[in-house]
Amino acid sequence: MIKSFSLSRVLFVFLMFAAVVAATALLITKKNEYPSVFTLGNVDLPVLEIDAGHGGEDGGAVSLTGVHESVINLDIAQKLSAIAELAGLPYTMTRDSEEIKYPDSAKTIASKKVFDQKRRAEIINNTPNAVLISIHQNFFPHKSARGPQSFYAKTPGSDSLAQFVQGTMNTALFPGNRRVAAPIAQNIYLLKNVSCPAVLVECGFISNAEEARLLETDKYRLRIALALTSAYQQYLDEKNEVQK
Repeated sequence: MIKSFSLSRVLFVFLMFAAVVAATALLITKKNEYPSVFTLGNVDLPVLEIDAGHGGEDGGAVSLTGVHESVINLDIAQKLSAIAELAGLPYTMTRDSEEIKYPDSAKTIASKKVFDQKRRAEIINNTPNAVLISIHQNFFPHKSARGPQSFYAKTPGSDSLAQFVQGTMNTALFPGNRRVAAPIAQNIYLLKNVSCPAVLVECGFISNAEEARLLETDKYRLRIALALTSAYQQYLDEKNEVQK
């Protein structure tokens, strides 16, 4: 089913969350035990699983100015978690630091990545009524490529969430973007091995000079976090309507 994204509806939800920006700045600096869990508001709400892609020994892609993708991902994830807390949305984070504790048996970067992905999948699968948003940045050899794109798992509800994410990101961040929500590649371990609705969102291309400059600013990362919150809220609204 193709989602309808009226400008007024998306911007209404987007601006509603933008009103909490000042308070968000205070919460972002808050240190929580990891994985941190909040059960605010309606306890029947799904738990938003916020996954900041990469981290630890795996920095991910690198921008033209040398900024690692993992740093950008984590900052957006922390902003998203702060907004979720203010909005009363239950959530967890698969990581809230650039540091990841690996077992002594993980000697190589490859083995550390495998351990970390399995650990994240376990956290998510052990959380009842979870909904996963995994945050990443894109990279492409052709420097002109830009724009956010969402990818969805095979689990029920994933395609619907991805369409809301894509539509909201396009409207709020890049109105000229022609990218659409698409199925995730089968070699992406996390989305292949979780049992909940799950999307991976490539927020932009750090290989594109203009987009990288935006992604490296606090203001644009906050806009991304607000857009993701808006999309998630629309997903919850649709789910609630279906259940009535």
